[in-house]
Amino acid sequence: MMAASFHTTQKLADRLCNARLKVYEDILDHPCRNVLEVGCGPGVFHRPFSIRRVDWTGIDINPYWKQFGQQNDVPISTQPLLKVKEKFDVVIAYQVLEHVKDPMSFMALLTNRLRPGGILHLELPNHQSLTAKMRKISPFISDEYGFIQPPMHLRAYKKRTLQHLITQLNMETKLITVFANNHPIWGQVRNWNMFQHLLYFISGTLGMGSLLVGLAQKV
Repeated sequence: MMAASFHTTQKLADRLCNARLKVYEDILDHPCRNVLEVGCGPGVFHRPFSIRRVDWTGIDINPYWKQFGQQNDVPISTQPLLKVKEKFDVVIAYQVLEHVKDPMSFMALLTNRLRPGGILHLELPNHQSLTAKMRKISPFISDEYGFIQPPMHLRAYKKRTLQHLITQLNMETKLITVFANNHPIWGQVRNWNMFQHLLYFISGTLGMGSLLVGLAQKV
């Protein structure tokens, strides 16, 4: 998410947070007390969680976002995940895992920050999406192969890949599916134009949305 759209997307972030919190609490079977968002960027979910009395902790390795947070009253830390000692009801990593060289070790770190029964919420680019398939057709469309985009996106994921990682961590899968970028619960916090809405409607209808979403519970 770009800093320029932080303020214009707060209403959307609020709606998404409200919808997701209901899902979290249905799984937790109790009110959600705190959330850790890893790779939080500008921290667009800080206010929506806070007004619902859920403690939000955001970390991002990019010092730009820490400075942005200081200027916009969002508490963003650049401390490494290893140094986070608190346990959380929910740990979130949106569009992060594809940047990681060793996804299993990273997911183990995320899971270690969960309380027993806590939820790991992952969002990744779907390598079997309509967008990814179009990029694979021809270098005239894109010189990238789907969502493999070195040096930024190091790995590509589909539902079966994500399920394998969750199984290896002995977590209970609650949701693994794909959604369009503008989905009313699992969509991204962005300002979309009409063409994008049309594209996402088509990809969502075909079951080929660009967002791969996983929810897993620590047992």
